[in-house]
Amino acid sequence: MRGPVRKTCERCGQAFQCDGYQCWCGTIGVTEEHMDWIAARYEDCLCPVCLGQIALGEPGNQPDPTGNRQAD
Repeated sequence: MRGPVRKTCERCGQAFQCDGYQCWCGTIGVTEEHMDWIAARYEDCLCPVCLGQIALGEPGNQPDPTGNRQAD
C-alpha cells in the first residue's frame, strides 16, 4: 500500500486514515496475541479508538491468554 488510505473501522464504523506499514497503529502497543484476536474477527484495520481499547484489554476486547477464542 502506498500513501494514506481512508478506511472504515470494521468494529465501530468510524472512518480513519491508514498510512500502511508502520503507521500510527504501531505505536499503540498491540501484542501478537491482540493481533491474532483481531485477525480472527476482522479482515481489515481497526480505528485508533477500537485498537486502543483492545490494547488496553477493555472488557470483551482482550484475548484469552490460554489461546482460547473469546466471544466479542
